[in-house]
Amino acid sequence: MKLKLNHNILIALFFFSVTCKAQLLPEEPIRFHKDYTEKGLIFGTITFPSVDMKFDMYFIQITYKSLDKKLFRKNSSKIKLTPTMFVSKHNGELEGGKTYLFALEKPPGDYVISWIRLSTLKLMQYNSNDTDITGFSIPFTVNKGEITYIGEININENDINGKEAITLKDEFERDKNAMKNLYKLVNWDSAVKSKLELNRHNGTEQQN
Repeated sequence: MKLKLNHNILIALFFFSVTCKAQLLPEEPIRFHKDYTEKGLIFGTITFPSVDMKFDMYFIQITYKSLDKKLFRKNSSKIKLTPTMFVSKHNGELEGGKTYLFALEKPPGDYVISWIRLSTLKLMQYNSNDTDITGFSIPFTVNKGEITYIGEININENDINGKEAITLKDEFERDKNAMKNLYKLVNWDSAVKSKLELNRHNGTEQQN
């Protein structure tokens, strides 16, 4: 007897299959050098309470602060994180899998992270069920030729409506050493910290 799958399930399976890898670190070796670039390099980590994941996909919006709509669209981007397919486990590089490293080259300017989307995929639906976390902001500045650490962004997916749903922590030495082991052609020892500041809409909280 042949097993026949519903058309919607086939589409969902295909969607899972092409998004099952975390898109945080470049596949090619990073060759960032301050004398041969017009951009800056940012890095940090995204971490969760445990290795057990509550959602299927995570999007962290990096917004370029500019009144120029063209530059706003061009320089803004998302970090997309899609843990291991069907296993419901985070597969990051640190802390037993619950913590992911990220590194991105960005044009110089002021940026902010103030929006995170958590998505759950349903096999019988074309669209995902999305939950947005807002009410916070993590500002940072990218300078030409500079490597900037923006911190460990903690996403408490067990309490997404709580005040501590998003927090920020300084794990500079740990994260810098992890990047040094992965990308040996970059002078990570020249990296500097951003303000490591987390602001909330109903007040300002700075965490170090």
